[in-house]
Amino acid sequence: MSSDPETEQKILLCIDEVLNTFGRDGRKVVQGYLKKSSVLESDKILKEPELFCKKLSLVLGERGARVIELSIVQRLASNFELKNKKSELTLAEAIGLIRAAGGESCEKGVQDTEEY
Repeated sequence: MSSDPETEQKILLCIDEVLNTFGRDGRKVVQGYLKKSSVLESDKILKEPELFCKKLSLVLGERGARVIELSIVQRLASNFELKNKKSELTLAEAIGLIRAAGGESCEKGVQDTEEY
């Protein structure tokens, strides 16, 4: 099931907020690697979040990638008010829940986002 473009953009903003923890240059390095190594663009991140996380683990290691994935999921859960009994959602599960709920608004967004 596909969500509307506004919801997808808000999901990407939440992902970008977490990647901003690396700082602007660090984020650019991660994004550049993802583009170069797997041709992951923003629409593909939303279609293939498992691949996105797998490629993140190549850059950050498995533990680092899992920390980032959990941070992204927490940001999504907070911004989209996700309610789920499972304690640790994967990114794919969180995106699926957002789409199933019709995409509540993501209030927090970064002003300095860059396309993947």
